[in-house]
Amino acid sequence: MTAPDEIAEPEGAFVARVGVALFNYEDGGRTVDGVYEFANLRRAFADVDSHPALILFCEAKNYKDHAGQAKYAAAEALSDQLGVPYVVEIGSMARGPLPPAIFYNPNVLVLRRWWNEDDPGVYDDQRNIARFAVRGSAPNAADRTEFLAWVHHWEPLSGDVRLEEARRASRTGAQSLPVIGGGDLNATASGKHLPQRDWMAAPYNVRSHKGVCGPDGRWGPDTRAIDYLIGVWAEDRQERRDGCGLHAVAEMAWQLDRSRPILPTVNDGIDACGALLIDWLLVNDAMKPHVTPGSYRVHIPDPGLPYPSDHRLVTVVLDL
Repeated sequence: MTAPDEIAEPEGAFVARVGVALFNYEDGGRTVDGVYEFANLRRAFADVDSHPALILFCEAKNYKDHAGQAKYAAAEALSDQLGVPYVVEIGSMARGPLPPAIFYNPNVLVLRRWWNEDDPGVYDDQRNIARFAVRGSAPNAADRTEFLAWVHHWEPLSGDVRLEEARRASRTGAQSLPVIGGGDLNATASGKHLPQRDWMAAPYNVRSHKGVCGPDGRWGPDTRAIDYLIGVWAEDRQERRDGCGLHAVAEMAWQLDRSRPILPTVNDGIDACGALLIDWLLVNDAMKPHVTPGSYRVHIPDPGLPYPSDHRLVTVVLDL
């Protein structure tokens, strides 16, 4: 990733280069002994080209406990690794103490809105959505460039629940503001160009979590939730139809260069019978022109070392 900097355009317009990272850090670094270690968090970010201004983070396990000690330690570890300050906000999750979080560089971004878990008046579809302004885009608050960013960690066991979660996230597709969203959405989308799993070879209790049984008795991926947001893939036309106005950044990168396959975001050997793309970065129509071509990257861990996490780091650059 390139460093967040200012890009001079011919008309004198300001453009900020804002790096975005998505990472599911397994159990938030919490060990079986209940202590936290962040060496693997640092190692996961060791090969980024430069520091992201925004990190969409999944599995902030018990980060609110003990006066937020773990969340502040995670922010400190990221700051030490990348050499920039990070501020952290913890999101909401109804099913357990494993909420998503955002880390951001306050020198680059101004957080203007983030509903906390116990805030009065919050609706479910407002949770885990941040409203940011780009600090250097204007000298005063009223004129700064704004965008929305969301992070979710969807239900791992039920496609029906994931579809409901997708419906709550869908309203961001129609926003006039640029939007980038991401998270471990625990599902793949339709299309043979995406990473595939041998569904019939996987044990029933595993394939039933992310798969669906067809009328012929054969199993395949349950793509309803992601397809609801980005549309159903039409193989004959090699494009998506319908959807709620969101686009997969991984697919945008593949459309630019189809010789480069779309990579799984789960490491090898974690999921039975094949790794899938389940950690998605999505953008709406307003954000789509701001995605820097060629900047999307799935970071493959060093094969000679233990994985930093079960999921891979995903990064992209926005020109805002």
